[in-house]
Amino acid sequence: MQLVMPTRGPCLAMAPLAGMVLAAAVLTAHAAEAPDVTISIDRPVYHYCERLSYVISVSEVTDSTAIVYIIDQNQKSSQAIPMLIEGQDNVIKAPFPFEREIFPAGTYTIDVSYAGGHASADFELADSDSICVPAQIRQITAAWLSGSISDGFLIDAIKRSVDARLINVPFDTGQGGDAIYQIVIPEWVKMVAYWWITDEISDDVMAGTLDYLLGSGVIGLQESGGGGSGDSLHNREDGA
Repeated sequence: MQLVMPTRGPCLAMAPLAGMVLAAAVLTAHAAEAPDVTISIDRPVYHYCERLSYVISVSEVTDSTAIVYIIDQNQKSSQAIPMLIEGQDNVIKAPFPFEREIFPAGTYTIDVSYAGGHASADFELADSDSICVPAQIRQITAAWLSGSISDGFLIDAIKRSVDARLINVPFDTGQGGDAIYQIVIPEWVKMVAYWWITDEISDDVMAGTLDYLLGSGVIGLQESGGGGSGDSLHNREDGA
């Protein structure tokens, strides 16, 4: 029986092509190397009513989005938080302060993944007696500024959600009654509220302003067909 040996020509012809493919794969792997990622936290210890601030630094900017998780000491994680990376150093500020009802005191970890790179950093949330304006009040205030809700519904939300030691509403907002429709806030207060939701003034300044306006009767209940916000039922009941 005669053995027929396979022709070696095609195999030899494929060798340069295989080398090119291998070289391209090596170059692609090198190009896809993950960037270095680091996290710098504004401070090691935070307290209630303060906002988390940190910097995500990357060695190379890609078209990827960073994914951030906040993890507590019991390994309970937040939902994935996408962060746009626009430069090598990216300042991230939390939109809302730490609230006792949401964040228990303890150690937290910021975990960041970006384009295959990864970094994490820890900070402490210390217990304190600070009182905050709840996050939902900022959202409700934005709705009030857009005209989606009335003056009365904003003040009613504040009375229900904000500790009276911070903002005291000294009159009944009339749950289920007509009083809520008689509450009037001067138009100029909207400018102060706008400064607050755009972070031009602090929570403390906004809370102090509202507390003063409510306590002095500038914000109060109006009689049906009443004159201005200064002529409130609350003013007259206080003998003003």
